[in-house]
Amino acid sequence: MFSAKARFTRRDKAFPLRRPVRQARSSVDPATCSSCHAVRLKRTWTLDPTVCREVARWEQPATILCPVCRLSPQAVPSGILHLTGSYLPPHAPEILKLVRNIERVAIQKNPLERVSRIREDSPGEVVVETTSEKLARRIGRAVRRAFQGTLQIRFSHQDKPVRLLWRRDLPQASS
Repeated sequence: MFSAKARFTRRDKAFPLRRPVRQARSSVDPATCSSCHAVRLKRTWTLDPTVCREVARWEQPATILCPVCRLSPQAVPSGILHLTGSYLPPHAPEILKLVRNIERVAIQKNPLERVSRIREDSPGEVVVETTSEKLARRIGRAVRRAFQGTLQIRFSHQDKPVRLLWRRDLPQASS
């Protein structure tokens, strides 16, 4: 029998994912990104310094844009993290430093996972947009672990983009 939670969705009736049209895959190897200086070697992007030095020693690698730098101007985030609450304004520098540290670790593993934009919508709200859903979830969980609060993860139809809502309020002073 089918469980009550089973969802049946016809794929031909599902809303199409609104992503920009991909350009044809580049067959150029090795190559370097002209914007972020990531290196493509054996169909994999990396920021490993030894690989970058080795590729630089070769005869003039091709200069192209990596997929993230190509999509950045179009501002299509795959993960959106909303940070809100009265706890945020006094602790915003610490929270944003944690976000940048997690991004730095993620870039070393996969240079295509990045924070594309951090914007402050209002004094009590910061929005972090990432290029991957996994990075957004990782940042949200780290913020919840480090600063407590509540974290809600909301997947949209077809799991893109994922929206995370983190909130923590300061306790009210009793009179």
